[in-house]
Amino acid sequence: MTKYSEISNKNSEAIKITRSLLLGCAVGVAVSAALLSLSAVIFVKFGSLPVDYLSLITTFIGAFGAFAAGYSAVRLYRKRGLLIGVCAGAFLFLLVFITGLAKGIENDLIGSLIKLGVFAVMGAIGGVVSVNKKTKVKRY
Repeated sequence: MTKYSEISNKNSEAIKITRSLLLGCAVGVAVSAALLSLSAVIFVKFGSLPVDYLSLITTFIGAFGAFAAGYSAVRLYRKRGLLIGVCAGAFLFLLVFITGLAKGIENDLIGSLIKLGVFAVMGAIGGVVSVNKKTKVKRY
């Protein structure tokens, strides 16, 4: 094997990881958006909600999005479930955090670290569940 082919193989592996992370995070964002829309409809239907619960609910919804991101990223990559799942959850947190900064939302350090931990753990759980899922072999 030449040096060029070794570099090419490493680049193709990095491209596969990057593609699976980006598509997984897109799925996570879509799941989070759908759940946030559903919760908004429920909140309007039932009336007022205490402001203290809003952060908890959005973290819970984001955790489901991180699970979906980790699950779908590992379904695309098909190996390294824990690592890819944690990366997908952390990347989804980074997207949420940067969006919050762009909107001018003040984030406290402890709350952000807790959200990062929750997103990373849920992404890891999604990745491990995905990599351990058996695929059905179609027999004709």
